[in-house]
Amino acid sequence: MTDGSFEYGALADVLIDEVKELVGCDLVEQDFSGPQRAYPFFTYKITTPYIKDMEQMNNGEMFDLTVSMTCCSDNSIKAQDLAMKLFKNLKSDAVRRKLRTDHDIVISDIDSFDNRSVFQSINYERRVGFDLHLRVVDDFHEDVPTIDKINLDNTN
Repeated sequence: MTDGSFEYGALADVLIDEVKELVGCDLVEQDFSGPQRAYPFFTYKITTPYIKDMEQMNNGEMFDLTVSMTCCSDNSIKAQDLAMKLFKNLKSDAVRRKLRTDHDIVISDIDSFDNRSVFQSINYERRVGFDLHLRVVDDFHEDVPTIDKINLDNTN
């Protein structure tokens, strides 16, 4: 019997709420097929969903994952300003403590941010982003039968 596997959707919900609270922008999944949000907005993509930290033989395995965070705008300065604001907020002790205490999410590293602008038919979409490295706990639990008693007989 197993239960409690890590839920990436719950992680996405936490990130969506944090981005809205910290910079006032929507956060949507990158490459989503719905209508595009009004500028500016952020996208996320879980680029590396599972990085094994160490071999563990118990429940509650910790692992790392990488989330690409990108600000999209029609103005490059606005995209840089918002990306920097989110970048700085995610590095703050208050936000790190909140994520760790409330959601068991540890920000292990934040890469420097870079220009990710793309050409779209006749115009550029201005994109600036960074990679967010997180450490989370998988509450996966497996019921393993235990041996309660062993009888040793020394006869041949």
